[in-house]
Amino acid sequence: MTLLPAIAAYVTLKRALGAVFAAEARILRSFGRTVGDVPVTAITPAQCQAFCRGVGPPTRFWARKHETLRGFFRYLVGRGQLARAPLPEPGPRIPASFQPYIYSREELQRLLAAAATPVSPRALVQPATLRPLLLLLYGAGLRAGEALRLRDRDVDLPERVLVIWDTKFFKSRLVPLGASLAAALAHYATARGPRPGADGDRAPFFATRSGAAIRLGRLEAAFRRVREQAGVRRPPGVRWQPRLHDLRATFAVHRLTAWYREGADVQARLPLLATYLGHVNVSGTQPYLPLTPDLLAEASRRFQRYASPAEENDDE
Repeated sequence: MTLLPAIAAYVTLKRALGAVFAAEARILRSFGRTVGDVPVTAITPAQCQAFCRGVGPPTRFWARKHETLRGFFRYLVGRGQLARAPLPEPGPRIPASFQPYIYSREELQRLLAAAATPVSPRALVQPATLRPLLLLLYGAGLRAGEALRLRDRDVDLPERVLVIWDTKFFKSRLVPLGASLAAALAHYATARGPRPGADGDRAPFFATRSGAAIRLGRLEAAFRRVREQAGVRRPPGVRWQPRLHDLRATFAVHRLTAWYREGADVQARLPLLATYLGHVNVSGTQPYLPLTPDLLAEASRRFQRYASPAEENDDE
């Protein structure tokens, strides 16, 4: 087998399994253009290393290219197309520079207050829709796309549960809601009134002023406006500003911090958190859990109680 058909088959397989695989497909096609449509057995370690390294100072993209080629060659070895991968190991060790932004509770209040501020009557996403939508993203830890794809029939407010269909990797799941969040969504559903062109229970639960489903780009633009209005930003000089997706990471960190404060068995509950977020395992949840000061403080207090039980008994 030559390289270009092998890449096409691998990309097709990954997408059939539910992976978006957009960046990885671009990397593999770039590798194919660089090396040429040679037999896969003719690919050399030097070619792989030169492609992964690129030029200039080390970047996270070097590691991304290496990870992508590793998966591709593992696929070829597993199907007997190669006896062993030509990719030199280990890959480049590039420290991750990006960290999700964890909103404080005070910042969340400012964001929600800004989201409720009146806008032009011609704006497609009105405050009455934007505020409960942001509240849901934080309160249930949903991906923005999951919330935007909700239909009326997917939202069971009396039972306080959402049905999330065919999300990442074609997984579906049930998402229970807290009482206050369910009440906020019920208030929104009652107050929004009739929607233009609504298609029964297939109508989008969150809709624009015209009754259409909200596009992700439109929601992200509305969130940037709200974020600027609320004055929520990273320190000067930092490249990435707080994102809409960081509401999901904030939900995960706040939930973990609350478990520490409750004295719960956090390790036993991490798989539950991963399942609630729609991850296959805990490793998928780890990028959402940066070590914040609050989380570090609660973990430290937990360790002190574990390490010094005699002192606690003496105090009693």
